[in-house]
Amino acid sequence: MARMWPAVLPAQIREDALRSAEVRVYDLLEKKLGSGWVVFYSRPWLGLSPTGEEKDGECDFVVLHPAHGYLTIEVKGGGISFDPEIDRWLSTDRHRIRRIIKNPIRQAVSSKHELLKQAKRQKHWPVGRKIRMRHGVVFTDTIEPPHNLGADGAREIFCCRNELDNIDHWVRERLSGGMADDLGGDGVRAFEELLASPFLLRAPLGHYLDDDDRAINTLTPQQFHILDAVGHLSRVAAGGGAGTGKTIVAIEDAVRLARQGLKTALICLSRPLAAHIKERLANTESTVAVFALPDLCAYITGQVCGEGETQLEKAIERMLAHIRGDLSLRFEALIVDEAQDFRTHWWIALEEILAQPETAILHAFFDTNQSVYGDIVGELTAFRIVPIHLTRNLRNTRNIHNAASLFYRGIPVTADGPEGIAVEWNECASDRLSGLVVDTVRRLIIQEKIAPEDIAILGVNASVLSSIRNRSAFPEGVQVEQVRAFKGLERRVVVLAATREIADEPELAYVSLSRARAHLVVFGEPEILSWLRKA
Repeated sequence: MARMWPAVLPAQIREDALRSAEVRVYDLLEKKLGSGWVVFYSRPWLGLSPTGEEKDGECDFVVLHPAHGYLTIEVKGGGISFDPEIDRWLSTDRHRIRRIIKNPIRQAVSSKHELLKQAKRQKHWPVGRKIRMRHGVVFTDTIEPPHNLGADGAREIFCCRNELDNIDHWVRERLSGGMADDLGGDGVRAFEELLASPFLLRAPLGHYLDDDDRAINTLTPQQFHILDAVGHLSRVAAGGGAGTGKTIVAIEDAVRLARQGLKTALICLSRPLAAHIKERLANTESTVAVFALPDLCAYITGQVCGEGETQLEKAIERMLAHIRGDLSLRFEALIVDEAQDFRTHWWIALEEILAQPETAILHAFFDTNQSVYGDIVGELTAFRIVPIHLTRNLRNTRNIHNAASLFYRGIPVTADGPEGIAVEWNECASDRLSGLVVDTVRRLIIQEKIAPEDIAILGVNASVLSSIRNRSAFPEGVQVEQVRAFKGLERRVVVLAATREIADEPELAYVSLSRARAHLVVFGEPEILSWLRKA
């Protein structure tokens, strides 16, 4: 039997009454033509007119043989009529329903020439050969025409009802005569490349993450209404869970206050977070001063603050001494981000650096996760700060929000972002963790088209992070950071190296799982992953 493309007709085609004539011809060609013949059914094509306009068409059947060439066939069922005055072809079915149809001769001719043109572009095309090409029309229900049907409708191009059982003879007759070279096996392969070549167009993960990120970016400014509602208050604390836009709102708050002419500082405890905020403000005309708390002390005292908690406490004492002696160093508005990191007695120091403590602006933005940070609201209330709650997660996809929310206890937060890609949980032995993390990051960059600067690798174990950084061919631009240093920060994609140390403090799990905006990948031993997923 002939080799058919498709090899099996789908049930919906066989059950379609409008395709019954084509199905009948498909079965006859498969049965009657022997081995060596190749038949393509219902092949669409797109070509260009002489003026460069696009034209599209479809060929009901393309019949090939390496020794005979190729034949394009159009099939029409029912009674067929043609009105030359209006150049209209009609088909009439058994129920006397008439339908306008395209000119089948013209369709077959167009397909014949267009498919040859496109087949010649295929790599297997036999260059230099003059291939026999013909066209034909099958009327499955009509009697044979008694004569030619016009200048382009020679009797021999038609196969009608009484000839269907010998359709193989008609095909061979159409592909005979004239001087022509063999199509050959390479010619058949060229047509297969053109009409039946499989393909797979991957959709890189990065493209989906782009879409999710755009959706998230349109959400974050929606929290700015909080500032409109509390703009008249000098003491405000806005709390919310991870992803509720606290840092973005804090930046907007500081910018608005500076725009009013107030000497404004935005402070936090983390130097990486302060650097991130400065970067966001770099291309603006804002006069907001941004400091990590140790650097605020250094700015006021002129002395560098050393590392460690003891050094910071001494630096705060020096800052207070300088402030009391030089009122010009004070600020009229202070915005504190990640306020849950600030100790109780530090707030007393912050009050001191306000120009007029009773009326100056002090706004705090804090995480409401009581299971990690305790009752920060109660502590802030002692400083006459009115609590305001951010209750919408506008930074993370819902899948990421759901993973992080297992470690959240506080004011309920609703995830408004897109559903996003499922979190990837990858079980691995500890000695394979570094290699698998780097291999995954390389895959995300090369195959999934994610920019290196959009990826952060987080972990708790310093030696594991060092091993990751030092592996050969580590992708440049990917950030590798301790979880604790990444508080308040985010990346489109986070790969978490979840070693056993992450279970020592719930804060570490909460922070690490909530840093990714659009995609989170976690590696770790089975017991650790089980704990992270079930909390």
